[in-house]
Amino acid sequence: MFRTFRGRLALLYIGLELATLLFAAAVLYTALSNRVYYEVDEQMISQATSLSNELESSPFSFWSGHLSSFANHYPGAVQLIGSNGLILFRSDRSLIDKGGNDVSRALGHAFRSGTPAFASTESLLNKDNVRVIAFPIHRADRIVATLILGHATGDIQAVFNLLYLLGGILGAISIVISAVAGYYMAKRALEPIQEITSTARGVAAGDLSRRLKSESQDKEIRVLVRVLNKMFADLEASFQGQKRFTADASHELRLPLTILKGEIEVALRHPRSEKEYQQILRQQLGTINRIQHIVNDLLTLARADAGQLEMVQSPVDLSLLLQEVGQQHLILFDSQNVKLNMEIEDDLEIMGESSQIERTVMNLLSNAFKHAPEHSTINLSGKAVDGSAIITISDEGAGIAEAQQEHLFERFFRADDARCRKEGEGAGLGLAICKRIVDAHGGDIWVVSQPGEGAAFMIRIPLSGADPVLKKRLDNILIDPESADNL
Repeated sequence: MFRTFRGRLALLYIGLELATLLFAAAVLYTALSNRVYYEVDEQMISQATSLSNELESSPFSFWSGHLSSFANHYPGAVQLIGSNGLILFRSDRSLIDKGGNDVSRALGHAFRSGTPAFASTESLLNKDNVRVIAFPIHRADRIVATLILGHATGDIQAVFNLLYLLGGILGAISIVISAVAGYYMAKRALEPIQEITSTARGVAAGDLSRRLKSESQDKEIRVLVRVLNKMFADLEASFQGQKRFTADASHELRLPLTILKGEIEVALRHPRSEKEYQQILRQQLGTINRIQHIVNDLLTLARADAGQLEMVQSPVDLSLLLQEVGQQHLILFDSQNVKLNMEIEDDLEIMGESSQIERTVMNLLSNAFKHAPEHSTINLSGKAVDGSAIITISDEGAGIAEAQQEHLFERFFRADDARCRKEGEGAGLGLAICKRIVDAHGGDIWVVSQPGEGAAFMIRIPLSGADPVLKKRLDNILIDPESADNL
């Protein structure tokens, strides 16, 4: 029950009620206890004072008679302790151990200070609580004995125990009533929230056209309904574009930023010449330009209506593109003890959009880097075969099982985590994007791998003039808006 807000609200109400009852009971007990024991102490002081006056004004030979007469009508214990610690008198009811810690401290205090002292102890007979007063007896300006009076407080404690029992029973009844009333009140107060919850669930499921219709009599609920309806309307107008933009941005900007960070870290490791710094800065500027290009593309895609933008295709120097992408990764790979081997033929030219081809190669290199063990080699090659450019990116990782290879280019599919040396990286979308880009350029992409022997990703794209260039829609290489939020 207490997992719900209604249950927690009722529990809070019960807790406050219980805290109030406990506080009131503690205050009442303390006040009553202090008053009762104050009266007992005052009575014992009065009786001890009266008896001590008789003893101090009488010869020692009459003390026994005075004490016996007092003890006959006194309901508690009566003892007289000499200055040497010996018991000079003890009544029949004297069941107090004068050696007890509290009683001993009271005796010592009374003897040293000459003032009365109180203590609480237990009866030696029945273990009842006993209130004790140690009262000094003076003779010739010195303390000659200490009078001890004991008053049993068992009856008083019995009354308090009865009060405890009655208080507990009444408190339990009050808590039960409070629990029922609190839960009912919380249920009534939260009834308007049920429609809000139902509508919000519908919106969360994708039905952004749903609106709240109930108008509660409570002002706070009416304000909440109006605010939520306005929010749902705003969401309906902008959700698709925001969803696609945020999903793509998290995936597309990760790799260029990683490259830029690696270049800066390497540049800061030791002083370099001006020429070296210029070279590094040029590489970083290129990376920044690519980041800016990706951001601009994502902003354009977010504003596009159903992906009706066309991809601009132009001649692409694939040899130069592969060389530049490889050079950009050299520093990062070297810093992680991974070697990059490049074998790229000259004069490889295709028709397409260079940024998308570059994105594909970067994704595959990043994928190989994540799965390559330390001190291993990643191979990047490009060559012409039968009118097509063949790009191969291979690693020496754990390889991919045959059962996984057929699903490798599906969205959000991730191979066995044991293959990846950097856990937590990859959204399972990069290879799916690569396949869309390659398909849009009239090519093919596939993988050749055996478990334990690494993996080789191969791309075939027609060379310029090999096939007529067909205009492709940009939406052929975009992530489906329905699945973009799963990035």
